[in-house]
Amino acid sequence: MPEPDKEAEQRIRERAYLLWLEEGRPEGRAEAHWKIACMLDAEREAYLDAEGEDSFPASDPPSHTPVTGDRHGAE
Repeated sequence: MPEPDKEAEQRIRERAYLLWLEEGRPEGRAEAHWKIACMLDAEREAYLDAEGEDSFPASDPPSHTPVTGDRHGAE
C-alpha cells in the first residue's frame, strides 16, 4: 500500500494534469496547475475529515454473519 504522502502527491499530480488538459495544454502553467490541484486536494481532505466526524462512531456495527451456500433454490 502506498504511503499517504505518496497517495496525496499522486492525486495532485493527476489533478494538475487534468487541469492542463482542460486548458488546452498551455505552456508555462505547470506551477499554476499544481497550486490549484493542491488547493482542491486540501478541500477534499477537509471535506473527508468533516464527513468522518459526522459519521463516527458508526451507528450500525459491522455484520459478522458469514454468507455461505446457495440461498435460492437450495433444498
